[in-house]
Amino acid sequence: MPDEPFLKAAFEPPHTFLFAQPLPLRMKLWRLLRPVIFRLWRAWQRAANRTAVSVRIEQLVLQTHPQVFHPGQHFSSKLLARYVAQLPLRGKRVLDLGTGSGVIGIAAARHGARVLAVDRNPHAVALARSNAVSNSVSLQTRQSDLFRGLAPTEKFDWIIFNPPFFAKNAQEELHAAYNAGAQLETLARFLKEAQRFLTPAGRVLLIVSSDMALKEMAGMLARFDYRLAHLETEPHWFEIFYLVQLAIASVPVIQKESF
Repeated sequence: MPDEPFLKAAFEPPHTFLFAQPLPLRMKLWRLLRPVIFRLWRAWQRAANRTAVSVRIEQLVLQTHPQVFHPGQHFSSKLLARYVAQLPLRGKRVLDLGTGSGVIGIAAARHGARVLAVDRNPHAVALARSNAVSNSVSLQTRQSDLFRGLAPTEKFDWIIFNPPFFAKNAQEELHAAYNAGAQLETLARFLKEAQRFLTPAGRVLLIVSSDMALKEMAGMLARFDYRLAHLETEPHWFEIFYLVQLAIASVPVIQKESF
């Protein structure tokens, strides 16, 4: 459990929880091995991604595509899908932004949400649509670079985003799922624009990692006037994941609960 100073920092702007919590010693030791492990993992990933395969996440069976973010190879997709499956979504309007394989939107739709799943990558849009059909759920799909393909009148109770984590430029379409630009431009544009598409009581749901440039992200939350509405943490091998709910500043905060 995070300590009291951490919780205090979490709920007070500028949300310094994003860089205030130290990594446990066990995690620091694991991180010493990380460069070697990641070189081996990257080699395996390149070989594995040459063909489409099936993966199972949260009772969903999903096809993959070599040019689409692979949900089975990344903890963030699995944790976010599990979290979404626990939310009270029946009848809610959900935007699954950067849908990739469609795992998050399909999980939300299975629990009664009305989902629009969007991605800038046309291969991802087609894959999400196909995976929805094969899992017997109904959702809308649309090609859109963040909010550019949405009408100003479209509003959502939840906007869910598994954002690119790294401050690097994307050299090709697939890399945009990992790299947010050298100055985190993708994340900044998302946070700047998202509020215009929320209902008054709507929430943004992000999964972020201790691997990200979290100090810069905390500054963005303050600059774009978000209030932290809910926080859950999940330590995992080399990093800490944060399930972060953001609300428009006028919406009251609620307490932290365990994930």
